[in-house]
Amino acid sequence: MLKLASDNHAQKNVDARLKKILEVYNDRLNQVPWLAGEEFTAADIMSVFSFTTMRLFYPIDLTPYDGIVSWLQRVGKRPAYRAAMAKSDPGFTPLLAAKEPEPFPGLYR
Repeated sequence: MLKLASDNHAQKNVDARLKKILEVYNDRLNQVPWLAGEEFTAADIMSVFSFTTMRLFYPIDLTPYDGIVSWLQRVGKRPAYRAAMAKSDPGFTPLLAAKEPEPFPGLYR
C-alpha cells in the first residue's frame, strides 16, 4: 500500500482520524446490533462498503474492533446481502473478516 512515512505530519493526521472513526463505529456496534439501533437500516447498507470492498484500496486490520467485526458477520449472514453479492460480483468473496486484506494486485507499486 502506498503510504507516506509514518512520521509524516499528513500521514499521522490520516492515521489518527481513521483510528477515531473506527473507535466511534466500534463503540456504537458494541452497544447495538445495527448502526441505527435494533433494526437493520440504510445506515448499515451505506456503511458496509467502507468496511469491506474499500479495504482492498486501503487495507485496514479490524482485529482491534470486535464490534465492527461482529457487525460485518451479521451483515454477511443476511440472505439479501449474500444474494446481492452473488449477483453483483459472482466469485468475489466478501471481506467480512478482521484480517487486513491484500490490496488489489498491481494497485500499489
